[in-house]
Amino acid sequence: MAERNPTARAAYERLEAALHAVLEVEEFEGLPTEWVIVVACQRIDDEGRGVTQIGTLLPDGDSLPYHRLMGLLDFALTRCRAEISEE
Repeated sequence: MAERNPTARAAYERLEAALHAVLEVEEFEGLPTEWVIVVACQRIDDEGRGVTQIGTLLPDGDSLPYHRLMGLLDFALTRCRAEISEE
C-alpha cells in the first residue's frame, strides 16, 4: 500500500469492501485481481465557468503499471463501443 494517512487508508479499505460487495451482488465469479474506477467531478470555478475533473481510483490509492491500466480501460471501452453498435 502507498504511504497514506490513516483516514485515506481507511477510505480505500471501505472502497475495496464496497467493490467486493457490488461484485457479489452482480454475481461476478473469482477474485478481482485488478480494478480501476473512473470518476468525473464537476464544479463551477471562481469565474462561473464549469470545470470537469476526471481521475482514476486504484487499489490502495496506489498505481498499476501503465500497460495494465491502459489495457483494462481499453478493453472496457471496446466492450462499451460494441454494446452501443449492437443497439
